[in-house]
Amino acid sequence: MRNVYLLFAPSAEIKVKRLIMPLALLPVAASIRRSPLFKSGDRVYVCDSLREVLERAGSHAGDRVHFLVSSTRVIRGLERPTNPAVECAARLRRHRPDVFLGVGGPDVFLDPGAYRPSFDLVFQGEVGSVDLLEVIRSGVPFFQAPPADINAEPLDYRPLSGKKYLAGSLQTARGCPHDCSFCNVAHFSGRAVRRLAPRLLEERLESLADIHRGFVIIGDSNFAGGSAAAMKEYLDVLYRVQERRGFPFLVGLQASLQTSRHPDILRMMRAAQVIAVYIGVESPSADALAAAGKKHNLGDPPARQIEAFLDHGIFPYLSMILGLDGEDRGAGRRLREFLGACRSPFLMLNLINPVAGSRLRERAAAAGRLLDHPLYGEYNLIPMKTDRPYAEVIKDYAETLRWFYSDRRLLGFCRDLEHHAGRVQDRRGRDAFAAGLSKVFLLKLLFLYLGLCLKSGSWSGLVQVVKAAGKSRSEALFSLAIRSVALGAKDAYRKTGRRALKGLIRLRTAELYPYERKRP
Repeated sequence: MRNVYLLFAPSAEIKVKRLIMPLALLPVAASIRRSPLFKSGDRVYVCDSLREVLERAGSHAGDRVHFLVSSTRVIRGLERPTNPAVECAARLRRHRPDVFLGVGGPDVFLDPGAYRPSFDLVFQGEVGSVDLLEVIRSGVPFFQAPPADINAEPLDYRPLSGKKYLAGSLQTARGCPHDCSFCNVAHFSGRAVRRLAPRLLEERLESLADIHRGFVIIGDSNFAGGSAAAMKEYLDVLYRVQERRGFPFLVGLQASLQTSRHPDILRMMRAAQVIAVYIGVESPSADALAAAGKKHNLGDPPARQIEAFLDHGIFPYLSMILGLDGEDRGAGRRLREFLGACRSPFLMLNLINPVAGSRLRERAAAAGRLLDHPLYGEYNLIPMKTDRPYAEVIKDYAETLRWFYSDRRLLGFCRDLEHHAGRVQDRRGRDAFAAGLSKVFLLKLLFLYLGLCLKSGSWSGLVQVVKAAGKSRSEALFSLAIRSVALGAKDAYRKTGRRALKGLIRLRTAELYPYERKRP
């Protein structure tokens, strides 16, 4: 009898159990189940933690064990100095020396050699069109799969049935047509956009609604591949499913600033209960955007485009980068002015990182700018020489995080957003969503919020619990959700900013760039 355990190794320390559905593992599970080699009595488990894997494997001591893990160490600019997939493999091997270990995922595609010493199979590419059990039987140490037909790839939510996740997930497109120098999405997903057929999207939304009611994240690098026509088609499908099933989802997705130029799409988003959009603004500087190849963000002032989302009750989650080529002195101050004008409590602030597979890495390597000392990775510093003074970039980063995540400012942004959204959101769908939530979900959100208040030291945030008790169900839900996302980021980034400043001190002590001792 064969037992296959699937696990997603997170790119960050996530303490919340079952936060987001592990979407990447579902095609893997389906590929295994449909294989002719999958026999009666064989089992596939989608696991949420290594502890769950060890417990299940221990209870099936006489069975063959296959452990397959998906690894993502680099997302945007954040990179873990340790490799959680390798750590998981080592621990499982100690418990079950006979286990077969396989690994796949974006980071594996970019750096397969780093995984071979720890795994029996290093799988590169997409599993959709491959019989994974046949690949395992072949005994090859490396396997390169071709890009999958997204409409032929199997996906089944049933392995997650009975598990309660805070957020569900799905995908409508792969590939990115843009040419941002710092990004590697096109390297492993391709530049040609592959879109899900509207019929399949509707089927998957229905399947997801059968097992989940709550938040849903659409994990495209750019919703519908950035096509306005495809966005409208998908939003129409989403609205129909929402209305038919009693608005089971609040949806978050990623889209470009260009979406703000289509008020009809924004209205469709609002009606379909798309409440949050992750936006790669990257910089308020036109020169820095042009140098990075992010030309589709040029045009209207970014703050004005962000305002268009807010005017439709859509929460903008801003992604910004410091250290881009083309930045000039004062970039940190101008970034803080921009964030203050946007007044969104949701921010992902990264230091530029020349990740593998990006044009920036190739360019930096050719110019001799890459910095390979482990101290840069240990403290999540920029592993390359920068256009403007390096120490200034790091100090701007830490100062902007300290400024943005002051309790008074952050909760003020939350209050403004809650007040503004309450006036313009589609209340019918929002109230229907809140009315259908279980008490367990609401209690889980409440305890998550309380824990984040205590962990981030936000004592004034605790007052919101008392205020929420006097609000309607949907108002209380939105209030706690907005503040939970903001405080979760505060806790993570407060540590990140302090670690970056400590890293500068370590660089000075070690006389590494930008503090090398000048040779006589």
